[in-house]
Amino acid sequence: MALKRQKTQILLPRREVLLSGSMGALGMAIGASALPFKGAFAMDAAAVQSNVSKIRMADWNPNYAAQWSWRLAQFKGFYETAGIDEIEFYLTDTYFPGLIGGSLDIAHSDVDVLFGSAAASGAPLKLLSVYRDKEWWIMGVGEGIDTFDDLKGGKISGGGLGGRNTWIQREILKENGINPDSDVEMVPMKGGSDGRMKAIIAGVLQGGSVFPRHEKGLTDNGGKFISANIKEVPQEGFITNMEWGAKNEDALYAWQYAELKARQWLHDPANKESAYAEMRSKGFDIPPEFEAQYETELNQICKDGGFTEASMDSFAQGVRDLGQVPPDFDWRDAVDLRFLHAAQDALGIPRRPS
Repeated sequence: MALKRQKTQILLPRREVLLSGSMGALGMAIGASALPFKGAFAMDAAAVQSNVSKIRMADWNPNYAAQWSWRLAQFKGFYETAGIDEIEFYLTDTYFPGLIGGSLDIAHSDVDVLFGSAAASGAPLKLLSVYRDKEWWIMGVGEGIDTFDDLKGGKISGGGLGGRNTWIQREILKENGINPDSDVEMVPMKGGSDGRMKAIIAGVLQGGSVFPRHEKGLTDNGGKFISANIKEVPQEGFITNMEWGAKNEDALYAWQYAELKARQWLHDPANKESAYAEMRSKGFDIPPEFEAQYETELNQICKDGGFTEASMDSFAQGVRDLGQVPPDFDWRDAVDLRFLHAAQDALGIPRRPS
């Protein structure tokens, strides 16, 4: 029988961080198968209705830009139109146990962490689509840091010590004559890039991994970007466990179509004001200086959900070099683009990769 339409819900575990875009109180803790590029059968994703009415979704990052596309799909009713009446949301950075154990359905993840978890667990964890396909290599620094030599003896953080952001910070230091193992102290830190910016401003960190939206916050407090470059890197995406997905393919077709439709809407400049208003109305704190970074933020958010094989080859090699996966790891074993390709077809977007 037909399910009654319900408003989607936002559920936050009590111990998790509240929604924040960023300039709030300082809260931190230092301390399946081969990739179906060709030969996939035709599927009209726009016509698919999800076989489940609720999707259990996780995201590790409370920032509006990290959640922008799928939140817009939720807030604008795209999920409900596709038969997904409820999004049960958890803000947590420990989503892999939930995916593997069956208490979560979809998560937003760093792609390198997905690859490592898939290789270590043996579970059929799959990348569904790429969210951010460009990567800023930025080191933000605090007041009084004018040269890389000024960082000597200081604390630098990219988040988790084994993560890609920390690796990038180490590479930036090495490129500028600083030994990350002896000249500075690399420290772990929870809370995402917004938390690192606050820590730099507070003097808890001397430098750290941040994003373009943080530049004004740093410069207003005497800091700056001491290094900033952008590279093509399929760094973040949406993932699932195909033990669940194989039983709920209609849900994945419906979810991916609605999410990609929201991305297309987001990337339309005519929707800029509405895109911010939708997020603010649901409790996301977006300071004016972040809104000023609209084009820069969108430049990182992959418009079509895809990537080039060359960029993924290069990215996967970096993951192998870091020891996050075995030397013979093939990224194609951790990717399933059937649902993205169907969404791209339905929205009139060329398949990428084809």
